[in-house]
Amino acid sequence: MIIAVTVSVLITTTTRPVTGWATALAGAVGQLINHFAGRHASSADVLTTENYIDSVCGAVLLGALGAVALRRPLPAAAFAVGSVAFFIYDDLAELLDTDADPSVVLETPPHWLIGVTVALLLLSTLRNWSQLEEQKTPRMAIALPVTPILAGMVLAPVVLAGTEWLGRQFSKMPDEGHPVEIGITVAAILAAATAAAMLLPGRDGIAVYLAVSLITAVDAVGYAVQPGWVVCVLIALNALGVAVGARLPSTAIAILLVAGISVFALVTSTEANRVGSATISAVIALTAGYCCGTARPHYGPSGVLAIAVLYLPSVTSVLPNKVEDHVPVQDTTPGWAALAIVIGCAVGLATLLRLRPRTKRLEKRQPESESVADI
Repeated sequence: MIIAVTVSVLITTTTRPVTGWATALAGAVGQLINHFAGRHASSADVLTTENYIDSVCGAVLLGALGAVALRRPLPAAAFAVGSVAFFIYDDLAELLDTDADPSVVLETPPHWLIGVTVALLLLSTLRNWSQLEEQKTPRMAIALPVTPILAGMVLAPVVLAGTEWLGRQFSKMPDEGHPVEIGITVAAILAAATAAAMLLPGRDGIAVYLAVSLITAVDAVGYAVQPGWVVCVLIALNALGVAVGARLPSTAIAILLVAGISVFALVTSTEANRVGSATISAVIALTAGYCCGTARPHYGPSGVLAIAVLYLPSVTSVLPNKVEDHVPVQDTTPGWAALAIVIGCAVGLATLLRLRPRTKRLEKRQPESESVADI
């Protein structure tokens, strides 16, 4: 996350779009080389190194592409749809047949897809080689807006440390419910999310609250495998959600939709029946898109930060599945934990909206050239 946000901040301060496209191209080329180099790796140490390099290159690609895409509405919508589409990964897993051949996971995304990405980024880099971005307001002599980086440095370590600590508690005593430990982790994540949201300029913190609550609720529901053709339907629903959120934005509706997903995790599970699983998958796709369309951060790196939050573990992702007689049973603990996060984020959103009222000046301003985004 921190690498992605840092790259995004640095690129946003430039006036040449080619800088972002070239950086994204470098990240994609690094991923492609890494995948080919580690194709025949067998050692655990080599695989760990390969995964680390892949993560760094992916972060560079995410941050650079976000910096250039989030400057215009249509590319920003496409970036949002592509970034949150991983919610349907388990649907795609059936197409990849990862259960039959676990080694397939080591080659995801496939080499040909990374190659296509490299080719498209190369074309975009060449197309923007000599273009300059129009600068509407005079830029400060020395202006490096680092608040999104600070926000990432506050949020990411707390989430990672808290979820890892909670996972260890369940590993030590798997038969215990650990309500106190869950409560501590939830409180720590909410505090970190609030600090990160308040560090961002204007109302950009809305995106952080929505991202934290959304990933927690989705992890509480779980990811059910659907037929392969459903992938295209869910992506279309995701895009529809982004369009509706952009035309009719409402933070209240967005958080209520996320709360509805949490309630679903309390009532039933994705393994209960196919109809319920398909319905909640559609609701998740629409909700994720609507949250992206509603948030619409005015400062590009804030959007990259919010997208990166979705790739962090959540308090519900580390909770073990409840099993009786080798059969999974319904457990309401993830649902309650998700609902607590959603309620906390809703309170934070209400506070943020009250402390930072919307003004026309704020909407039209370019934060990257104003002191509001600088330290």
